[in-house]
Parts: sequence; C-alpha cells; structure tokens
Amino acid sequence: MAGIEKEYFTLEEVESCWDMPRRDLVYLAENGLLKVSVRLYGIRIERGSYEEMENGQCCNIPEERVSFQGLQELLSRDVYRLFHEGQIKIDQFDAPDDQYCHVLHPEEGIVIKQEELVVSRTERDRVEAKHGLGGVQRTTEISFRHKNDFADVTLGEQSYTLGPIQAKVVGILYEAAQTGSPWRYGQAVLGEAGSRCTRISDLFKAKADWRKLIQSDKRGKYRLNIKFS
Repeated sequence: MAGIEKEYFTLEEVESCWDMPRRDLVYLAENGLLKVSVRLYGIRIERGSYEEMENGQCCNIPEERVSFQGLQELLSRDVYRLFHEGQIKIDQFDAPDDQYCHVLHPEEGIVIKQEELVVSRTERDRVEAKHGLGGVQRTTEISFRHKNDFADVTLGEQSYTLGPIQAKVVGILYEAAQTGSPWRYGQAVLGEAGSRCTRISDLFKAKADWRKLIQSDKRGKYRLNIKFS
C-alpha cells in the first residue's frame, strides 16, 4: 500500500526515518538545529515585527491578527523546557529574527504537551539535506546568484524579482558583504538607494520570504543572508 503525503510527522516517525535515538533528536531540537512545531486549532495570534525607536528601545509593530489553524514552530527555550517538564504553558512562538508571533487568545496562553510535538515536512527535508540524515546527501553552503543589476537574485532555491530601489538595496548589502563588514544601518542603506521608506520592512513587505534574503540584528542593522569564504 502506498504511503500518504504528510505535511508533518511525529517525533517517533522522524526517529524511525533517521534511525536516530530520542536523545539525539532531543539534542537537535533543544539547540535549535531542528525546529519542532505544534498543531493549533482556532488559536488567535498576532504577528508583527520589531522596530528600533530613536531612544534605542524596541517596540512591537503589529502586522496581522488571525484565528490560526495549522503548525507553529516553538522557541528553542520552550522546547528545552518541554522535554524536561513534559508539559508547559506558552504565549509566543518562534519567528524570524526581527519578527514575533504572540498568542492573543486564550489570554493566559496555551498548554502544550511533549507528545503533541511534530516536525513539518519542510523542516524535516531541510535538516536531512543539511546534516545528511535519512540517506540524503549533505548539501554545501547556500549559493547566491544575481543578474540585471540585482533585479533578479537567487538564494539557494528561492528566486526574487526586485523593483529598482529594492535591487539597489540588495546591491549595497552585497557590496558590504564582500568587504567583510556585512552589517549596514537600514536607514543609511535606504537613503543611499534613494528610497522614501524609513524602514527596510516597508520597502520589501510585498515580497514573500524577503527576510530569508535579508537578515536583521534587531538593532537597526541589516545584511544579506550569504557568506563569503
């Protein structure tokens, strides 16, 4: 009988697929090398980004509030607690570097149990490729390619078609990466590129997954998500 195409797997299924003992799977998860998730049904969450104010403090900029159904990845610190305590209450989930994902309702947060943990297909495939697990050949460093003055760029398997100002920003960050000092202040980069936006997130908000291309240090600086040997 043919197997079904699952979008997520239990920890037991991942252990079996990788022929890995639980202690090693726990190590990967506790140290953020494997992102584990929980399934949510009708939990109200708020997603947004962090922005640095003039006084140096960070504030939350809400972007959406939704009644969510699906998978949400856990923070590594919560995964550690969960494996050691078996059951915990949480009020936030993992998110990209300059973003957040908070629980709005129930207001007191939600209780999750260790046996509820799952691994998404995307995450399983990523870890298999990176660490050579499950018979998958280990991949090398993610490649970065560009053409047409950075109007068309590719990071790994993700391609981006950028507008003129967006392309200039990526070009500036690319040059910074080549110098060995990849981090640049976002407002300075925007000014150099001729943008009227005051935030990198505003300039790129229409581009899905742009935060995989550009990283933030949460203190106003940005860099391309690439490395030069």
